[in-house]
Amino acid sequence: MLKLNKKLYIYSLGGLISLLFAVFLLIPNPVLALSPDINQVKAPDSSTVYYLNYDTHQRKAYINAAVFLDYGNDWSQIKVVSPEELAQWPEALLIKTATSDDLYYINEGKKVLMRGLQDILNYHLENVLPITVSEFELTQYQDETSYADTGLVKDDGLIISQDLNLDQVNSGYNLVPDTRDNQVMTLYLSAREETVVFNKLSFQISGLYNSDIIDEVYLVNTGNNKRIKSSSNFSDRIATINFSPNDLIIPSGNTIAVRVMLNLNKADNVNHQTLQFKLLNAEAINTNLNAGGYFPLIGHQFTLLDANGLLAKLVVNEESVGNSPSQQNLGRFVISETSGNEDVYIKELVFKNDGSANKFDLNNFKLKKDNQVISTASTIDNNLIVFNIAYLRLGANSDVILIVSGNLMTDYQSGRSVNLSLKDMTVVGKTYEQSLNSIINNLSESFNLN
Repeated sequence: MLKLNKKLYIYSLGGLISLLFAVFLLIPNPVLALSPDINQVKAPDSSTVYYLNYDTHQRKAYINAAVFLDYGNDWSQIKVVSPEELAQWPEALLIKTATSDDLYYINEGKKVLMRGLQDILNYHLENVLPITVSEFELTQYQDETSYADTGLVKDDGLIISQDLNLDQVNSGYNLVPDTRDNQVMTLYLSAREETVVFNKLSFQISGLYNSDIIDEVYLVNTGNNKRIKSSSNFSDRIATINFSPNDLIIPSGNTIAVRVMLNLNKADNVNHQTLQFKLLNAEAINTNLNAGGYFPLIGHQFTLLDANGLLAKLVVNEESVGNSPSQQNLGRFVISETSGNEDVYIKELVFKNDGSANKFDLNNFKLKKDNQVISTASTIDNNLIVFNIAYLRLGANSDVILIVSGNLMTDYQSGRSVNLSLKDMTVVGKTYEQSLNSIINNLSESFNLN
């Protein structure tokens, strides 16, 4: 909005100005057709005066008489137009000043600063053109820190609910330190008319527990039983799962069920401490759309049990493949159960290549025990080779040697390097059926493809 013919006014006479403003609005001044010379208008049955911006084809209500006069306007400039004509001009939603790129959402005399491009996209304001206003007008709007307080809400396009019937093996809802893959909640995520893109989920964790015990929180898609790529952090009893843009997307009209999983660090003297996950409100769910549900969603309360001296303990040591390794044998690993407490089942091994060789150099990977193939992986994805193992039992106080091999692709690049390490493993104890943490000792040994 351009400031034209600005004059000095004594704003202490605000009461008189407001009175004159109200009286003038009672004077009919009908306009049959608009021209670009007509900028100040009102409807016959309303006292609200609007500025018409022909560049953006939007109308913006004057918040008070002082703002109207501050622009150098005159009462005689106001024209009465039909409600039908006024309705053809969309209400302005975004304003800024000439000296700043800050954008403000306005509504009913309130304003809130838009915090970034992602918020503009989330609230579907990317096609709304801002109107430039004076510094004085900007100060007349009441400041709000919350989008919701100005009436700005996302579409209610995500419905979230929970299943309290956890398919936990441990029906007593107990958690044991130094274990992983513990299910603490089951959630159903439903997208309505639009695709939902997740940015983060934040859970409040309540109970009497040592916060150092929390290692990692993540989601598993129950449809394919695969972990959803994410990272997590824990602070002030809030566990946040962070997603990159393509990690968790739900197409319109679809529903997925996810398990909320928890990995625990080793801790002593935890008997009878408690832990409980809560999704408090819609603000705890950061997506491109608004989330609806019957909040808070509260998981079961778990009791922590000290199981030191009862569970299996796994140690993995990588061994050298020698100075002149075969181009097919990529790594050799010894897995040991050291406690003697129970047998274990090794269910999954995830290896990472820290060298430069990639999926265009190697494929058809094999995991071998006693020269017998126990699992295969067709390709390396993001430098990871994942072996899902149907059956591999390791007895208490025993070892197993596993060898990873792969085939050279036809067009592999000679000189690219292989430095294989064990990144992660899934191991479940036979007696207590707990998913166990492991100690992994990798070598920093590499060789080049010839």
